[in-house]
Amino acid sequence: MNTSYCSSKSFFFSERKHKEKFEEGDRTRMQLIIFGDGMKNKHHDKFKGLRCGVYDKLYKQLQRRERLEELLLLDINEYNTSKTCNSCLESNLQNLRRGSGEDECKIQVLICKRCNIFWNRNVMAAKNMFTIAESIWNGNGRPNVFQRQSATSSVVAASHSGGALT
Repeated sequence: MNTSYCSSKSFFFSERKHKEKFEEGDRTRMQLIIFGDGMKNKHHDKFKGLRCGVYDKLYKQLQRRERLEELLLLDINEYNTSKTCNSCLESNLQNLRRGSGEDECKIQVLICKRCNIFWNRNVMAAKNMFTIAESIWNGNGRPNVFQRQSATSSVVAASHSGGALT
């Protein structure tokens, strides 16, 4: 990694050489973009008759690039991704709180009670989405901790006439 100094902005920045990883036209390596479905179809608000959701615009551009075979776009159900520790895959997290009394508020940092790791909620969700994608890619399906549990019910089905169905 090459580090350069920019005098006009007076800060350090890193110059990454992505061309080494993805050569144009190289179909043996492809960029994988994982998109959570939590914001999908949520930008229906219009301003002066135009849709103004950045999410939708970005997603459409990624879909266009996928059709051109420049990348692979994968939609993932976000269920439990921000509630499960990426290290131990357990949902034993506690919100970190700032302040005390009336000024106390939750922040987006979670602590795993088992691993004692501090997680930013969004970073953890992104890592968990990658874990899901990798598991599916390897043929193992979606990990159980990220699957919705089917509800079991003790309700007996009955007809509208009041008799039990057989």
